[in-house]
Amino acid sequence: MILMHRALNIVFPLAMLILLLIILPPYLVFKLLSYIKRSIFSENVAGKVVLITGASSGIGEDLAYEYAVRGARLALVARREDRLRAVADKARNLGSPNVFHVRADVSKVEDCKRIIDETLNHFGHLDHLVNNAGISQAEYFEDCTEVSDLTHIMDVNFWGSAFCSRFAIPHLKRSKGKIVVISSVAPWSRTPKLSVYNASKAALISFYDTLRVEIGSHIGITIVMPGLIDTEMTSPSSLAKAAKAVIIPPYLVFKLLSYIKRSMFTENVAGKVVLITGASSGIGEVLLYCMWKKTMGLAYEYARRGARLALVARREDRLREVADKAHELGSPEAVVIRADVAKVEDCKRIVDEAVNHFGHLDHLVSNAGILRAELFENCKLSDFAPILGICLSLQSVSGILRKSRGKIVAITSVAAWVPTPRATFYNASKAALVSFYETLRVECDSHIGITIVLPGLIESEMTVPDSLSKFQAKFLPPIESTRQCAEAIVHSACRGDMYLTEPSWSSSLFMLKLLCPELFDWFYRWNFMSGSKIDQL
Repeated sequence: MILMHRALNIVFPLAMLILLLIILPPYLVFKLLSYIKRSIFSENVAGKVVLITGASSGIGEDLAYEYAVRGARLALVARREDRLRAVADKARNLGSPNVFHVRADVSKVEDCKRIIDETLNHFGHLDHLVNNAGISQAEYFEDCTEVSDLTHIMDVNFWGSAFCSRFAIPHLKRSKGKIVVISSVAPWSRTPKLSVYNASKAALISFYDTLRVEIGSHIGITIVMPGLIDTEMTSPSSLAKAAKAVIIPPYLVFKLLSYIKRSMFTENVAGKVVLITGASSGIGEVLLYCMWKKTMGLAYEYARRGARLALVARREDRLREVADKAHELGSPEAVVIRADVAKVEDCKRIVDEAVNHFGHLDHLVSNAGILRAELFENCKLSDFAPILGICLSLQSVSGILRKSRGKIVAITSVAAWVPTPRATFYNASKAALVSFYETLRVECDSHIGITIVLPGLIESEMTVPDSLSKFQAKFLPPIESTRQCAEAIVHSACRGDMYLTEPSWSSSLFMLKLLCPELFDWFYRWNFMSGSKIDQL
């Protein structure tokens, strides 16, 4: 298997380059014809029912006016009822034949259900759902004293859209309707002081990319990524909190010098203190504890290099087995901490216990993760834990790592940019983590090294035949061993790499998705969704 991946690391990128050279010209013709078709047969929304969240100001308000000018009937949602009434009155004057407003908070699942129910009771059907509600923060992650403020950003920006979409999808299918998602270019900009906001918008993009593959042509999904738009978030006082000039050196020279430096000065972790998180399952029989074996691999690889370990998970008996094995492999000391990283109080306790025991901390390996393989339409929203939990431990540990000039190793996944059906929330969570750590890297500057790891299919409980069968795939790439993945991760972290995609050949898929997104989505839908009940509707 190791030889197979080494061969793929050479052959697959070359094959992908040849494929792109062949298909790109006809694909560009296809894109042009599609654009012409969409321009000629643009939808007439006169009389259509459009539900807009966050309609009391900003983009949501002006979207209401634009739909009103085109004769659409509107259901406007926001928390400020006085502002909603003013927007509704203006929309009527601009041409909307019927405007209905609902005061609600999209961060609450019961309000999201009520929004859809009241809209259907009033109009009888639904044609467009515009998920626009969003809030922001302008504060360095380390300086935020209220974790609840951070989770609320994710609740509104991500979960508000997911909840509303979940309840609206059956009705949008009947009307062959559309979902419009207002995300942001923020996940790409990595603007400091907007770490959780950026993460929430990255989660939206990945979530709806995957949902588009699951739903196919039954519902149209448009993901909008605005830049700086004239809203309350872009007032001079708000922008002043976030803006900072950055000078970027010539990129290729910078990359070359960085590679030479990292190769010459690889960190020796012997005697260093490494904290590794890894959460177990427990929220449903089909919920997969997919990172456990990788956690063991990382612990053993650090142990072979002589590191001292603080091992964290919810299953203490398995942790003790790992600790004993780590001792045998060369770790001078390995302590076990039973905790759940989804709980804020546990995150603080993890760091406190590790520092009290060892006196300091050098590496944090943020590895905990869960996955549930189920179509979004069939899932129970209550089964899904908050996708931000893994980030919470960083509030307690960042100051300690600054003192030791330490490192964070963030285990995310290629799922962050691969729209695998039946993994909508998992994909969104990994995209959020990538964006979050990219922003945190800018905030921390050179005081803390951050390596973002994007593994593909790695040997774990997730990749046993029974687990993989839940994805109903026609084709899956070869699975890499845990040992090989762990070696690559620890070596990359010690070298100080910014990113690691493992196996490396899987990064070539990103180029195909970037240049030919429709083709990429078609392949994933054919591979995972052909023959499913949702595909036959």
